[in-house]
Amino acid sequence: MRMMYGFMYKIKNLIMGLLGKKVKKQQEINKKEIERQHLEQREIQRQKEIEILKTKLTPDELQYLIGLIARSDFKGVDLQIIFSITAKLQNQLNS
Repeated sequence: MRMMYGFMYKIKNLIMGLLGKKVKKQQEINKKEIERQHLEQREIQRQKEIEILKTKLTPDELQYLIGLIARSDFKGVDLQIIFSITAKLQNQLNS
């Protein structure tokens, strides 16, 4: 009987060791997946910031455009559109 208990104990330890290795391997896989997702999110955020920098005007650019519009001579229908554009530029400059 004692021999049977020792054998069962060894089998139990073997099974627990195998299960422990499997759990540890799965945890490592999960950790790598989480790290990959974080890197992907950072890259997406970086791309968004780059797009904003490509399309957003700097204060100097806004002032230049407003000055250029002020020095230009517009007539008729263009005045309303130019007024609207100038107002938007000024709002961007002030925000």
